Amino acid sequence: MAKGKRLKKDLSEHKRVGIDTSVFIHHFEGGELSELTTVLLERVQDGHCTGVVSTVTLAEVMVKPIRMGLDSLADLYRLIFYEMPHLETVAMGRSVAARAASLRAEHGLRLADGVVLASALEAGATALVTDREVFDAVKGLQVIQLKEYLE
Repeated sequence: MAKGKRLKKDLSEHKRVGIDTSVFIHHFEGGELSELTTVLLERVQDGHCTGVVSTVTLAEVMVKPIRMGLDSLADLYRLIFYEMPHLETVAMGRSVAARAASLRAEHGLRLADGVVLASALEAGATALVTDREVFDAVKGLQVIQLKEYLE
């Protein structure tokens, strides 16, 4: 549980935290990172910080349940994104699109990654929680790598 305490401490430094799509996938599917994703999502739900996600994240996490014919599970994911306390879902408007394009050009990000990152930045997040290195070179917010808390 020490890894969860360390993550809580690091998260406590941020009022607004971007959450990458991979965090939700690990949370919903279980596995070695699910204890850490639970810590993060409980901090958001309890109001210790505001979680910021992109509508692209919702679209990505719903693919597998829909593909498997699990419409009720897709509906549950949708409900979580729109009803979870202190979780802000950011739609891709003009400012997010422009910032995503700049981030993609500068860092070679895929479109979805650019939009997730731009959504967090445009919403004022000071950290992004992920399990992927693709965001490590980005400036302007702290990248919190969940894998580092497994050590």
